This record gives sequence, structure tokens and C-alpha cells, in this order.
Amino acid sequence: MSAGPARGLPPRIYVPIVFAVMLAFLGVVGYFLKIGLGVTGAALGPAVAQGDANLAAAAGPNGVGGGTPAQAAAAAPPPPVARLLVELRDRLQRNPRDRSALESLGNMYFEAGKFAQALPYYQRALALDPHDAALRADYAATRRALVQAP
Repeated sequence: MSAGPARGLPPRIYVPIVFAVMLAFLGVVGYFLKIGLGVTGAALGPAVAQGDANLAAAAGPNGVGGGTPAQAAAAAPPPPVARLLVELRDRLQRNPRDRSALESLGNMYFEAGKFAQALPYYQRALALDPHDAALRADYAATRRALVQAP
């Protein structure tokens, strides 16, 4: 019985390839760890800065978070949310029929408890795609929340 031809790549070729893929993978994991751990409030992230009034107010007198005081609730949305709002509104200015932007804005306003502002975005999105069941459910939930709101 003789051995057949060698199969696969020789080690001088596959070892550097495996090493390069491993470095790329570790680089991506490191990048995501850097992003995740750089968020204020993350378990291992930086602590609340002394000058950050919104986060300090939300932490309460004993430094424990939970609930949102009136001052923090009345403040503007956090910078990432504000950037997303601006981006979605810009998308709608460029293309008023952008269904995903309409739905995203409706979802953001709904989650913020601003049901009256969410309703027109859901209505416009439903006009573009009246058969989307999830969108119809979001629209119905918004109308129900408007009726139940004090």
C-alpha cells in the first residue's frame, strides 16, 4: 500500500496565513473591547466625570443609579441619540419615502414616551408599506398609548 499524494498546503504557507488571520481576529476583538469598556457606566468603564451633571444627577445622592430625576428627564437626549436623530432627519430630507428612517424615528419617539411625535412617522411609514405587520403593531401601540396617556 503506497501513500497517496500529499494533500493540503505545506506548513511554510499555512502557518503564516493562520497567524495573520489570528492577528486580525484579535485586533477586531480588541477594538470592540476598547469601545465597550470606554462607555461611561459600563461595568469596567470609566466613572462618571465630576462635570457631567446629567449622569451625576441620575446617580442620586448615594451614587447609585436608578430612576430619572426631573432635571435629567428635561435635558436634551444623550449625544449619540441626538446624532442619530439628526442623521435620520437628514435621510428624510433627502428621501421623504425612506421607510426605515420613518420607522426608526417613530420607534425612538415611542421609546422616549413622546407618542404624539411618533404617530406621524408611523403613519407615513404605513402609507409606504401597509402590509408590514410589525409596523402596524407599532402604530396601534402608539395610538393606544396616546389614548391612555394622562
